[in-house]
Amino acid sequence: MKFRAAFLTLLSVVTLPLASFADTTVVITGGNASKGVLFDRAEALLSGFTKVNGTNSSIRSYKNGTIASQPGLGKVTIHFVLNGAALGLANLRDQAAVGTASGGSLVPQAAVSSVQPETVGIDGSIYTTVQTAVVPFVYIKNPNLPNSIHGVTNLTQRQASYLESASGALPTAFFGGESTNDPIYLVGRDTGSAVRLVLDANVYFSDTPSFWVTNKAPNPPLPPIRDIVTFGLPTGGDVTNNLTVIPNAIGTVSAGDVGGFTPLAFEGIPFSSANVANGSYPLWGYESWYTLTGGTGVPSGPQQTVINLLLGLIKDSSYQHTNSNFVGKFVPLGDLQVSRTVDGGPISSTIY
Repeated sequence: MKFRAAFLTLLSVVTLPLASFADTTVVITGGNASKGVLFDRAEALLSGFTKVNGTNSSIRSYKNGTIASQPGLGKVTIHFVLNGAALGLANLRDQAAVGTASGGSLVPQAAVSSVQPETVGIDGSIYTTVQTAVVPFVYIKNPNLPNSIHGVTNLTQRQASYLESASGALPTAFFGGESTNDPIYLVGRDTGSAVRLVLDANVYFSDTPSFWVTNKAPNPPLPPIRDIVTFGLPTGGDVTNNLTVIPNAIGTVSAGDVGGFTPLAFEGIPFSSANVANGSYPLWGYESWYTLTGGTGVPSGPQQTVINLLLGLIKDSSYQHTNSNFVGKFVPLGDLQVSRTVDGGPISSTIY
């Protein structure tokens, strides 16, 4: 009898159900300027994940990872669908499904944007906003082509606005170049990008731009053609790819896409992280994360936990000051000595 009782007790122990946790999926949409940082931090957060690349470099999924400190989250999947700052804010507001790298369509829980909602006509009060960094934007040129823009080293606000509307018609000499015959070209971003929106706000441009792209055939390509289809390119990489073959061209990118190109000064102030931080170089926007404050689309508790953990890794001061994905491409939020309330608006000191 004692043996039978002990056996039944042991059986009841070994047949107790194991604790199980619901899995957690988070969809993050928005701008692609910081995709290198976002992907890096997701890989630092998760263990044992499967990485799935999407149709372009701005769409990626990290599937079925785990977070050792958060077993209650179960298997964690993070989908990044970074198709544009403005579009991301709108998709989050509207709870519009976005196509993930895994092939499914899911509604987003967060949007990453370095353009403020009001700049694109969205009421910012519907979001909870967390600033993470500062994104500088830059006019660049290619020093490695036969050019007559070697003397173009600076743009004023008025020159930048003229360039937007009349590139292809104005000669390089108008901007300090060497020719009164060679047209100067502008290669720009699409209307959904923070690069386009923040630069336009800074130079007070609201008309249809005169953008140019590569005529891809034959090889080598013929002279550039007007971009009358998209009026702007979807990524900074597309801009720099065009600048590699279009002479006498200026492009607009975030600082992370400058690479081997030459940045132009703006209003006499050269681009540098220090000049952004001290307020003298004005072409920048806040990188922020947005979640809905109420109604359908508010992250669940587990989803908010994943979002908060990612935010902590991104905002970490040591990471922002040492990691190659961040340094020189963004300005640490803690280094900023100024503030502004609207994109392209007045800059005020926070230390005086």
